[in-house]
Amino acid sequence: MNAISELYSAPRSSLKRKLSRKRAETKDATQADEPQEAPKVLGPYENKDKWRLVVKSGDKRKSLVFDTVEQAATAKSNLLASFDDSAKLTIGDLLAQFIEYKRQRGCVDRSLLHVKHTIMRIFPKLDKPAHMSPEKAEALYLLTVDKYAVASHAIALRTVKAMFRFAVKKKLVAKNPFDDVQSIGRANKGKLQLRTDEAKRLTDFLTERASLGEWRALALLTQLFLGLRSSEVLALKKRDLDCEASVIVVDGTKTKNAKRRLALDAPIVRELLRRRAEGMKPDALLFSLNCSTVLSATCLHKALTKYCQQADLPIVCPHSLRGLHSSLAVQAGASSSYVARALGHGSDEVTKRHYISESAMDSARSARVSEALAGDLDGLIATLLALSPAQRDQVCSTIGYRR
Repeated sequence: MNAISELYSAPRSSLKRKLSRKRAETKDATQADEPQEAPKVLGPYENKDKWRLVVKSGDKRKSLVFDTVEQAATAKSNLLASFDDSAKLTIGDLLAQFIEYKRQRGCVDRSLLHVKHTIMRIFPKLDKPAHMSPEKAEALYLLTVDKYAVASHAIALRTVKAMFRFAVKKKLVAKNPFDDVQSIGRANKGKLQLRTDEAKRLTDFLTERASLGEWRALALLTQLFLGLRSSEVLALKKRDLDCEASVIVVDGTKTKNAKRRLALDAPIVRELLRRRAEGMKPDALLFSLNCSTVLSATCLHKALTKYCQQADLPIVCPHSLRGLHSSLAVQAGASSSYVARALGHGSDEVTKRHYISESAMDSARSARVSEALAGDLDGLIATLLALSPAQRDQVCSTIGYRR
């Protein structure tokens, strides 16, 4: 049982004390961050009619047996060369190769920067050796538990595991040292969402403020009606308002799936957007202080907090408007796969897990069932009456009905 498993098996009253003791035991060794000695290869030794090599790594030893002394000598040479390469490989080198791999798979620069920052939660120093023991890997993760929220250090662990799986596949390291490290705590899923009546009040309030020329209110309205990311709203240009602003072209800021065309069915928002864009050059940013500099999402976060307070509503973040859009769309009859495409996701799994509330999914399913029954029941009865007695008996048998 590893250290993390022991923590989970401990009584709740002593969990915090055990976790603190574990951190204290590992902190000095981690801060010292001494480079690990590269594994040694001993032999070849004669082993009856075969030849044996002994690979020694720290306190661990492993024997490899070969048919001839030539095979053993070749294997020893290859092992020493690979150990030498892994000893020279730094976390920075590994991260650079991992980032390039994800770039080739379609990740955009913004996402790649997020990957780098996420990995650096566990590896703040990129010049350290990538070759490490499972104990060292566990110690590095434990040091992040107090620094970050559960969701932050959990996603950092998942990303680092993915990076080392890539390294193993490319034969850059022999084994993933983070394989047996388990995340601590349970992260909350989704963001606080407004109720339907609250969403209507927020919409009315934002519309009023946007009509007075407050572009941040208009940006938040656009985000709510289209389910956009904050970065996507802030990157919108005048030329992205197509067909008299009835279609919004989103170039996307995260993945290839984020590039899409969305219909805007709110006349008042279309009119406010057209008014905002008047006199701007085609490539001018709609929501910016100088029409050319893309602002940080923090500006929308602060603005929404202020508007929620002024409207006497629960304080939510801009990203929760994206989730609210999803829940309202599903309640109105849209499928989760349709909402996923509108949000720029590759599949509806992320959408259902983080954006659409369970009650919205349940309500939508119930509504669709009720609608199907109400619309087709008369036709179904007429069809059944037209069947012969033998055919009706077959239908009853199939659905498990017994008279």
